Amino acid sequence: MQSRNKGLNEIELTAPIRSVCFDWGGTLMVDDGPDGVPMKLWPEVAAVSGARECLSALQGRVQLCVATNAAQSSRQMIEAVLDRVDLLRFISEIYCFTEIGFKKDKPEFWCALQKRLGVPFEQIVMIGDSLEHDVLAPRRVGLQALWFNPDGHHGPSPAGSAPVVTDLREVSGIVLRALP
Repeated sequence: MQSRNKGLNEIELTAPIRSVCFDWGGTLMVDDGPDGVPMKLWPEVAAVSGARECLSALQGRVQLCVATNAAQSSRQMIEAVLDRVDLLRFISEIYCFTEIGFKKDKPEFWCALQKRLGVPFEQIVMIGDSLEHDVLAPRRVGLQALWFNPDGHHGPSPAGSAPVVTDLREVSGIVLRALP
């Protein structure tokens, strides 16, 4: 796992980190099911490699949340899917488009999340596979962000300054270095 310009041990978050939000589909959950069908109805679901290890290492150290744009899944559906792969036990909060009414590219999503968490923006880190929704948008309102990019795709030039991680197992070390 490396940043475009930094190695794993050089990726730094600004301390203190109190809450870590993960994207759902493509970050915690493999998102390769049928289009237009809520994940809860898929016959098989799977966690992304390293998700369980990452969440386990962070559990009890920071508040762990899900922040998702899923438009076809309610909070209860998301909880059911996370439970099927034994990840729900790590997650304390779920922030979803179906409840907030805004997607992650809108400041209103992040303002609602921050208000409910009761944590300053700069003490929240977002981890996700969408450069725009999971990195650039939260950074515009003051969150810290890591781009989960397991395939090593190159993004547009604004991604150059975004820390890139390719394996969720490495996220815990980055976050743990930024704890109070």
